[in-house]
Formats: sequence, structure tokens, C-alpha cells
Amino acid sequence: MSMIEQTQRGSATDDDVIEIRLSDIVAFLKKSRWAVLISALIGGVLGAIYAFSLPNQYTSQITVLPEIQSKGSGGLSGSLGSLAGLAGLDVGGMMGSADAIRPDLYPNIVQSIPFALDMLKQPVFSNEFNKTQPLSTYLEAKSKSGLLVVNDDEEEPRVAQSKGNNELQITKAQETLSKTLQQNVTAAYEKKTGVLTITAVMPDPRVAATVARTSLTYLTDYITTYRTEKARREVTFLSKQVSIAKQRYQEAEYSLSAYRDKNRSVFLNTAKIEEQRIQAEFLLAQDLYNTLSKQAEMAKIKVQEQTPVFKVLEPARVPIRKSGPKRTVLMLSTLLTGIVVGLIYTFARSLKA
Repeated sequence: MSMIEQTQRGSATDDDVIEIRLSDIVAFLKKSRWAVLISALIGGVLGAIYAFSLPNQYTSQITVLPEIQSKGSGGLSGSLGSLAGLAGLDVGGMMGSADAIRPDLYPNIVQSIPFALDMLKQPVFSNEFNKTQPLSTYLEAKSKSGLLVVNDDEEEPRVAQSKGNNELQITKAQETLSKTLQQNVTAAYEKKTGVLTITAVMPDPRVAATVARTSLTYLTDYITTYRTEKARREVTFLSKQVSIAKQRYQEAEYSLSAYRDKNRSVFLNTAKIEEQRIQAEFLLAQDLYNTLSKQAEMAKIKVQEQTPVFKVLEPARVPIRKSGPKRTVLMLSTLLTGIVVGLIYTFARSLKA
């Protein structure tokens, strides 16, 4: 490469370099100060209007320690499960968990549509309205404050319910309220500590505490029904069988006593054979009745054993201070956005010029 080419390349590279001096930056800021000031003022005003149009939000939490039922909880399996729990590992599947609904699935139950529909029916007392009303009515009333938008005109079911099927049927308003409730009521499970936290955010502090407490009640009933449903069906079945066996036992007992009374002085072999047959039926009915009675009692004990325990560590409290919205943060963010928009506007105009 010749010296002339090197000189030309060096001069070309020097021409491509753009120098930005501090004086240019200061001059640009002076030139754009009015645009930045106006845009920042507009952004701040709009942010203040938006921030103060939002209703206050109150957060209530309830923390519980759910019972974990699993096979092999004692001995080596229990020790390994405890060590794995401290390490943040879930070995429930390897240990042969007896519970299909694990505690880490509890948040999914709280986010389900059946949970939302059940919660919307629950009565709540609000300080603002000073009366007790269903949660759905309260949320519809608060929709005027911008909490949610409910379309009351469309009341036809979104899902058609055909005969013989158990399809869920909800209206447009119920769907909107359910989505709002799913956003404001959440649950979180910490695997390391085994603590379940249910959080409810509502515009009224008493409503927030009531929703948090009622959510735990629904979850407790749901898990209890799931764990004990098979055992309770067994109790119902055995109770019916015990009643039938008891009636059969009493009839056999009466037949044996009546036969002995009628044939007290008879020494015929045929009479003895008939007595032995009736006595065998009596003993069979007696044994069946005793066996079914024991099984029924064991099934009742099994229901009690499988009933889960939810130890409340921190009950739902009525919050004293609001948790949102963060109006200062909103106003500062819109103010900064206005400043950035003003700088971009001035820079775009200088490029066109």
C-alpha cells in the first residue's frame, strides 16, 4: 500500500468522526428548554389527573401452614423428605405422594373460575356503602370509580349448556367480574418454608380482609372435600350395608328364637337339622353385621384422619394504610416521560432545520 493511499484513508476516517462538545450540549438544552418545560408540565398534569382518578387500594394477607400428606412419611422416607424440603426440592412424586393436589397447586385453585364465582356470592361489608352486600354487587358499584368495566347489557350465557353435560355457564358480566377478582386475589406457596400466603387487594379495607379470609375458607373446604370424598362415600355405603345387615341379623335372631320356642320338647333329628340351619343363618348374619359395623367405624376414623389441617400463622387483618396506587411514582414517571418527549421533539426539529 502506498503512502498516498494511507494518507487518503486517514483523511477519510477523520471526516467520518463526529465531535460533540459540551458547549453544543449546553446550547441544545438552552434551545429546547421551553419545549421540555411545556411537555414536562403537560405530562405532570396528565399524570396527576390519572393518579388521583384511581381509587385507593388496600391489601390484606393471610398466611397459613397447610398439612402435607404423603406416603412413607416416617423412617428414612420422612428424613429424606425433610432434607429435600430444606434444599428446596420436591420429592413427593418419588416418595409416592398420596395427594394429587399438592400445596404448590393451591394458587391454581384460587385462580379458577369456580372459585371466582363462589367468591362473588359471598357477603361483604364495606365502610363506603355501610351495608352488607354480595361481593359481585360491591364490585359492580365500584366500577363507577374505575375499578373495572362491566357490561350489563349482555346477560346471555357465553357457554351453552347442553342436556346431560356439566358445562360451565357464565354471563359476560360474571366473566368480567371473575377476571377482576383473579387479578386482585392471589395465592403464593413457598416450597422451602411450606407457607401459603393469600393476598386480597380491594378498594375497601374491610372488604379486603373479608375476601382474604373467605378465600382461605373456600380453599380449605375444597381440599377437605377432595381428600375425604372417597372415605365419605365409603362411610355412606357401609352405613347402608350396616342397616341392611342389622335388619337381617334381627330377623334371623327372631326366627331362631321362635323356632326354639315352638320345638322345645321335640327330639326329632329333622327338627335338630332345621334348628342347626336356622342357627347357621343367624351366626352368618351376626358375623356380617359385626364385620360391617367395624368397617363403618374404621371408615369414619379414616375420614377424620384424612381431613387436612390448615394452621393459620397470620390471620387476615383490616389494613390501616392504603397500599396503592403509588401516586407520586406515577406523577414522576409521567413527568420524566414529558421531559424525554420534549427533548426528542426539539432534536427532531433541529435535524429538519
